[in-house]
Amino acid sequence: MNDKLKDLSQYQIEALALKGLETEADNKRYSLYHITQDLIAELEDHKEEIIEHEYPQDLVSEYVDSNISVYTYDQIMIFANNYNDLDLDNNDCDEFQDAVVSAIYSYLAEQADAWLFEQEQTKVEV
Repeated sequence: MNDKLKDLSQYQIEALALKGLETEADNKRYSLYHITQDLIAELEDHKEEIIEHEYPQDLVSEYVDSNISVYTYDQIMIFANNYNDLDLDNNDCDEFQDAVVSAIYSYLAEQADAWLFEQEQTKVEV
């Protein structure tokens, strides 16, 4: 690798480095693992508010909604990068795009519901 870099200009090396950073950022942006981690972190940040809410499940659902990109390109990229983890068959959507969004929502909702159940169990034990 170093032999290949020695023939490149400083500008070319910087461009390659930026492209690598963009790729890394895209990988995180379109990874269900990272999206889920961000969602759980957001739930943790608002844990007290959620647990004390009259309808905590409704509030958790709002957080799930807010963690799904509204951009079609992002939704398709999330599906493309995570199709093994997403279930497109268990919904009533006629359009592929709607099925993708439904699958992403279902996946994130399942993770968030598990988080909420864990919090409620912890609250009961205390």
